[in-house]
Amino acid sequence: MSANKNLLPLQSLFKAAGHPGYLLFSANILYFFVTRRRELNDYAAIDDSAIFQIIFILTVFLISLYLLLKEPQKIKFLFLSPQIFLFLYITICFVSMLWTPNLFLTGFRAFESLTYIILISLVAYNLVTKVSLQDTIEWAILWVVWDIFWSIALEVKFSGFAYLIWPFNSSRLVVPIFFFFALLLSKRNYFKYIILAFSILSVSNKVFFGIALGLIGFFYGDSKAKGWLFLIVIPLLVTLLFVDIEEILLNTLFYGRESVSMTQTSGRDKIWGIAWNAFLQKPLIGYGFVSGENLVLYDKFKGGAINTHSFLFSSLLGTGITGTLCLLLYFWTAFKKASSIYFPLSKFRPAMVSTVIMSLVVSSVAPGVGGRVYGSWVPVVLAFTIISALQYKFETIYKVKNIQKTVNHENNMGGAFFS
Repeated sequence: MSANKNLLPLQSLFKAAGHPGYLLFSANILYFFVTRRRELNDYAAIDDSAIFQIIFILTVFLISLYLLLKEPQKIKFLFLSPQIFLFLYITICFVSMLWTPNLFLTGFRAFESLTYIILISLVAYNLVTKVSLQDTIEWAILWVVWDIFWSIALEVKFSGFAYLIWPFNSSRLVVPIFFFFALLLSKRNYFKYIILAFSILSVSNKVFFGIALGLIGFFYGDSKAKGWLFLIVIPLLVTLLFVDIEEILLNTLFYGRESVSMTQTSGRDKIWGIAWNAFLQKPLIGYGFVSGENLVLYDKFKGGAINTHSFLFSSLLGTGITGTLCLLLYFWTAFKKASSIYFPLSKFRPAMVSTVIMSLVVSSVAPGVGGRVYGSWVPVVLAFTIISALQYKFETIYKVKNIQKTVNHENNMGGAFFS
């Protein structure tokens, strides 16, 4: 317990992000009560559930805008890198209302994205200015555990208590994003074990790929982190010389698949093929944010789909090359922030870089950034915004210390001169 003595109690941690944090927490409660399972062809239907969600988004936007204008210094933080590139992408999403097949759907989904990026920026700002760096990490992990709880509750609501026999598929697009935060940075062991258990026991191929590639982030750490990378990778490479590589892949990265192949992607390869061919017909501006993507896939994919399950193909279909370039810059600048020299080499920098890599892997094969606020959208944006906020805080601390050292040095020199 001594290692945790300087951490905020859970009750105080829950309050750490202030009103923006309460709004983010409340989204889970709202969706638990209003979410319903509907037919695929009802994806654009406006029913009671949709009306409640629209009212909620409007309320969150008005409160967030008020809080933003109340303290104008927060506006600057909203436009720090990488948030600025997501903001530009959302702007292009609004512009796509000019050619989208469903103006209202495109407009609302773009407005929803704008609302959440403002809200999440306010959350991150409050955390790094009001609590310690460690408690900022702990708050993010607390939010993931909160999401797991409500995700399980929703599944029990629809499927019954039998779901509790194996609940590890819950929040499968949220939990892995913070896998490396929990593994390397969280000081609350019960948080750490929950995140690690739900990540690994979800038996998700995307998570296994994310963990495997995320280990690259250890290269950006100190000698200890690089040593762990060496101890993990070298034995694996040696093992590959003496065993059937395909057999290993089938039992790890391609678990549950019939073979190691791009065709073993639960239909994603077919969806991506359709999306690519459609993109080539409108490469510059796409078909319209969300609505255009929905229409193309619903019309051309026999199995029925309204999402490409990839940030890249969603953005290509919705906004063409124009919007996709903004999203690529969003991920690239997030990586630059994560690998910043201001992050300590010990644990922090590896955790930041590994998180960005995991986010890229999950976003490449699942719904999220690039489409509507769904799936991995909120956790990825929250992770990137917190990384940006932490980098800003570490850089500020570094500069203040250097200024203080300079002042102290000059004072000492002045004292020596006059003595």
